[in-house]
Amino acid sequence: MPAFSAKAHSNHAQCYLVRRSRRTNVPSIDHTAQVKLFEIRQQLIEAYRLARSAATRISLKRALTKMGELDVQTDAMVSQPHSTGPLPAENIEKLPEACPEYWSDPISDRIYFENVYKTQPCERIPLDRLVELLLYAETCEQATYLIKRVREVYPKLGIRLALRNTTDRAGPCGRWRSVEVFTGANDEATTWLRLAAASRTKYTLVGRNMVDMTHYTDVDRMLRVMNNLSVDVVGGAIRLEPEGRWYPGCYQSTVRNFTIRLHPGHDMSAQSCAYCDYIASPFLVRRDVFQQAMSDSSMSGPIPFVQFFLGGLHNIDSNRVLTTVACVDVLFHVAGAASWRGQGLAETPKSSWLPLARKWSINRIVLPGPVDHRWTCEEAGINCANFKRAGLIVPGCCLEELANCVKGFLTLAAEHNVSTYIVDGTSLGSVKIYGGFLPWERDADIRWDARRHSTLSGSIRGQLQKRYQCELGPLEMESKYGLNFTVCSQFPNQTCVYFDLRTINNWRIHLSGVPAVASQRRWGLKSPTSVAINGFWATTLFNPGRVLRHQYGDNILGHVQHWEDFGYNSSWDPYTNVELAPFPPCPTNAIPHSCLSENYLPYGNIQFQDFQV
Repeated sequence: MPAFSAKAHSNHAQCYLVRRSRRTNVPSIDHTAQVKLFEIRQQLIEAYRLARSAATRISLKRALTKMGELDVQTDAMVSQPHSTGPLPAENIEKLPEACPEYWSDPISDRIYFENVYKTQPCERIPLDRLVELLLYAETCEQATYLIKRVREVYPKLGIRLALRNTTDRAGPCGRWRSVEVFTGANDEATTWLRLAAASRTKYTLVGRNMVDMTHYTDVDRMLRVMNNLSVDVVGGAIRLEPEGRWYPGCYQSTVRNFTIRLHPGHDMSAQSCAYCDYIASPFLVRRDVFQQAMSDSSMSGPIPFVQFFLGGLHNIDSNRVLTTVACVDVLFHVAGAASWRGQGLAETPKSSWLPLARKWSINRIVLPGPVDHRWTCEEAGINCANFKRAGLIVPGCCLEELANCVKGFLTLAAEHNVSTYIVDGTSLGSVKIYGGFLPWERDADIRWDARRHSTLSGSIRGQLQKRYQCELGPLEMESKYGLNFTVCSQFPNQTCVYFDLRTINNWRIHLSGVPAVASQRRWGLKSPTSVAINGFWATTLFNPGRVLRHQYGDNILGHVQHWEDFGYNSSWDPYTNVELAPFPPCPTNAIPHSCLSENYLPYGNIQFQDFQV
C-alpha cells in the first residue's frame, strides 16, 4: 500500500496550499486546519483501499465526496492542469532539476506518438550533475555492451559499475570513459550500497537487472515526477530482453498474520504513474534515501529490494517510509527468463526468501503465480514463547503445534470410543474465528468421560507420544472422592479427574474428566453438535453460541485477550462481558506486525482469515 509519513503529508500539503492560494480566490481557512483536512483525506483514501466490504467502500467514498465539496483538493496524487507560463515563484531562487513539459497536438504525431509531450525551454541543472547510474554486470562482454548503449542515450552520465568477472572469453575488460568499476562483486545488497557510497550526485539511478538502454528510459521524466509529486522513488515499466514482454511492475503488499503478500496492481495514480509498495524496475532515488533505507546484507536478487521498499512501510528494520511510483511511459530493459538475473518474485527460489522471512519473523510468503512459500516456526526462527504476551497475536505456525496435539487426542479418543467435547476458549475460537483457534490462545480445553481414565493412562498415552509427539502427564484427582464417580457426579460442574497434555514447545491442553458428558444432551436429535477447528470436526455442546454467550456475556464475537494477559486468576473472572474493549498496548520490543492494537480491530474475523490483497 502507498504509505505516507506524517511529515511527508504535512510538508506536501503546505507546499500545495501555498501554491493554490496564489491562483484562487477561495476564502482562507486556518492553515493548520487545511493541513489536517488533507491528512484526514489521505487516511480516508487509505481506508477505502483496504476496505473489503462493498458497503464500507460506499460509505468511505461518500465521505471523500464530502471532502471534495469542501474544495480540499490538496492531494498531489490528483493531477494538476498544465501551465505553459513561467516557472512557479518558489523555484526562481535556484535552477530547476528538470524543465516543465506540456501536452501538444497528438494528431500531428498520430502514427508513433513519440513527441506529443514537449519540454518547455528553461535553464536547469545539468543532468550529469544530478544523476549517476549504478550498474551490475556478470562479464566484461555484458558490461561493454551495456555501457555502449547507455552512452548512445546519455553521453555524459556518470556510471558506477559492479563487475563479477574481470575477464572472459571476449577478452579482458577495456577502459570505459567516466565509469568507475568495482570488481569481484556479487549482485547483493552490499554491492549496491558500495556503489551508492562512491557516488557524488544527489540522485542515483539504481540499474538493477538492467541489460540495455533506449531513450525510453527517460531520466528527465523521472526527475520531473520526483519533484512534481514529491515522492521518494520513481521507477517505470519493464521490458524483458530479449523476449520483449512488457510488464507494469507495480505491486501492493500486506503483512498480516505472519504472512507477506505481494500482488500486482495499484489503486492510486497520478500523472500516468502508479503508486506502488514494490516495483520490479530499476529506479531513480535520492542517494541519501537509498543509503538510509537499503539494509546492508548478503541478500541477493530481488530480495534486498523487497526489504528496501517494504521495510519502512511495515516498520521492519527501517523507519524510512518510502513513497514510490512507477510511470508506465518510462521503460526499462531488464534481463529476461534466459538469465538468472531475470528471476522475478515468483521465480526466485524459496531458499532465497528465507533470510527475509527470518528477518521479519514471518513463516509464509505469498507471491503472484500463485506461489505460496511456507516454513515451520523453527525454520523461520520464530520463538513461540515471545508471542504469548498481552497485546500480541500468536503466529499460525505456533498454533499448528497446539492444533496437532488437540486433533491427535480427539482422534485417538474416537478410535478408543472415549467421548470428548471441546469447551471454553477452544470452543469460543471455533465460533468466533469460524473454525480456528483464537489468535491469542494460550491453551486448549477438552472434557472427556472420566470413567475411561484407564484407557487414557494406557494405550492413548503411548500413541500420543508415538504418533503426535505429545506428552500426557499423570492422572490427577480433582475431588476428594477420587475415582468414586457416582458421588463425584452429584456435584454440578465437577471435574473428577484431570490430565495435563503438553506439546514439544510446552503448549498446555487441559483434559478434564467429567462424570456426565454434557455434549450427549441432544434434545431428541440423532447426532451431537460438532464444530470445525483447524480442519477437524470436534464435538461440542449442542448450541455452542448460546453456551458461550451465557458463559462469557456480550459480546462474544468481539475480541478480548486471554484472562492470563490481564492478570486474572481464571476465566471465571467477569472481564469479558463488554460490548467493545480495546486490545492491550503493544510491548515495546515486539515485532510491529504482531501487535494487535496497531494492526487489528477488536471485532470481526475476516482480518484473521486467509485472503488475497
